This record gives sequence, structure tokens and C-alpha cells, in this order.
Amino acid sequence: MLRAIIKKIIPSKGDIFFILFEDEARYANDSAKLLVEIINSQNEQKTTLLYNDLKILKQKASNTNRRILHEIDRMFITPIDRGDIQKLSTVLTKLTKRISKCAIKLKAFNVDPNKDACLIKSADTLILTTQVLLDTVTALKIFDAKKISISNERINELEENSVEDLKHTVSEMTSGTFDIQTILKLEGISKNIDAAGELAVYAADLIMQISIDTI
Repeated sequence: MLRAIIKKIIPSKGDIFFILFEDEARYANDSAKLLVEIINSQNEQKTTLLYNDLKILKQKASNTNRRILHEIDRMFITPIDRGDIQKLSTVLTKLTKRISKCAIKLKAFNVDPNKDACLIKSADTLILTTQVLLDTVTALKIFDAKKISISNERINELEENSVEDLKHTVSEMTSGTFDIQTILKLEGISKNIDAAGELAVYAADLIMQISIDTI
């Protein structure tokens, strides 16, 4: 009901926020895919190109966040609470930056491409998590409460999976294959991947709350 009323008051101009949210969520998902490619890559030249692509996505996320803040300032009435728009946009942007940070650490630590495979399960789960988050954002765009709820349940299931992924990573790191320096490097990257997953879950929970308050 509230959504229908808002639609009458606010023409399609308000849709720009949902379009930009979707862009931000897609940048995060694409960044997670690039992270997995970087971890799997054995080719230095290809890896360099992947890092460049990730840098571009990070910049696009920042630009989109600024665009959303600009739209908030210029729009008298917004389709959802201004604070919620700003908060969701900020979290989605931070998610892409966090994923980018995982890759930057991988590069800065100069981890041997043959020794980062223990991170792959966590990184694969991050792809799935960000994909479900993108689905959740798309559902918010059309204010589909049922789809938002289903996606939220799925993303919480993936959060539980990430715990098992972390156990796998720790088991691999402490198997005796790696020296202590490599273990510490991989641990730092693993924590960042985990933090990225937590941000995605937080974003999904925020969308769920927005849908409850608005629909």
C-alpha cells in the first residue's frame, strides 16, 4: 500500500536509486568473480589485467555512491528513507572495496600462486553470496517482499557455509605445507574475505528491514 502511494507521489525519478543500487551490487559480484580468477590464475600477465579490471570496478562503485548522494540532495521526496538510501549505498560500495582489498593484499604479500588455493572455497562462497545479494537488490527494485525474504534466507545459509569454508582454510594452512610467514599472509587475506561476506549479509539484512518498513 505504502509503495503504491509513494509511486503516485514520486514519478519514475525515484527509480534511479534502485537502478544504482543494482549497479553497486553487480560491481560487488563481479569483483568477487575477479578475486576467484586472480586466486586461480597462474599467468602473471593475465593476473595483472585482472587486477586492473578490479581497480576499475572499485572506481565505478565509488562513482555510483557519489551519484546516489547527489541524487538524494537534489530530490525533494525519495522513494525510501534518505538515511536508508545512504546507508545501503555506502555498505554496497564498501563491499566492493573490501573484495578489492582482498586482492590487493594477495598482491602485496606476493603469495605464491601455488599456495593460495586454500582460499578458493571461501572466495567461491563469496561469489554466491554477492550473487544472492544482487538478486535481493533486484527484488527491492520491484518491492517483491517474497523474493526479498527468500533471498535473505539463502544469504544467511551461505553465511553458515562460510564458517565451514573458514575451517577448511585453517585446516589447509596448518597442514604443515606452509611456512609461518605464508600462513600469516593467508590468514590476513582469509579474514578480509570473511569480512566481505559479513558485509554482504549486513546489506541483505538492511534490504529486508527496508522492505518491512516500506512495503
